[in-house]
Amino acid sequence: MKLQLLILAVVSVSTWVNGAVSNGGCIVSKAECTSVFSGFPHVETNLRTYTKQMLDKSFDFLLLSSVFDHYKMDRPGFEKMYRKISDKAWEDTIDLIKYQSKRGASVTLDNATRKHDVSKLLKNSELSSLKMALDYEKTLAREAHLIHKQISHADNKEHYDPDVAHYLDEKLIEYQSGVIRQLAGHITDLNDMVKEKSTEDLAIQMFDEYLEKSK
Repeated sequence: MKLQLLILAVVSVSTWVNGAVSNGGCIVSKAECTSVFSGFPHVETNLRTYTKQMLDKSFDFLLLSSVFDHYKMDRPGFEKMYRKISDKAWEDTIDLIKYQSKRGASVTLDNATRKHDVSKLLKNSELSSLKMALDYEKTLAREAHLIHKQISHADNKEHYDPDVAHYLDEKLIEYQSGVIRQLAGHITDLNDMVKEKSTEDLAIQMFDEYLEKSK
């Protein structure tokens, strides 16, 4: 057994020839010996940019949650909801970096174009903050759909990458659809509740309590 392992090791080492790998007579450059394959290079730049946008989202929603904390607006329900979105964006950022590394990419988090003006987050009321959050989620969801589209066509062998498509579906797109539906529902409900100006403050307080109790 040990002799067989030794022979296997010698054979493996001998495949490296002058900076190349020999495989059945085929010479492959060391530079090509990476985990990059299939259509991944076609969306590598877009995924890197998207990762930075997701990181921005994490900080933006953390800032938004602070607007509704006890010392400012005392809306623990809104604070909880936006902090949850921030935490999920942070987890998604880390997961995106891990996935790209697994696919052989070197991830840097600079030079991304921001999609939202952070200064506007500090001027939001409860209802307008929900509308802003919905727009933010839709923007990143559209970005994810565009990346998915780029690698989802099986007839385009050069760009097709079902692994990236599966990752986007499972880790991002399904969640985003749920959050968009939830935020749209919150906007509709709160709109209906604040129509009567004489009870607007009470309605917002009740809605905030509902958010605080929600999972």
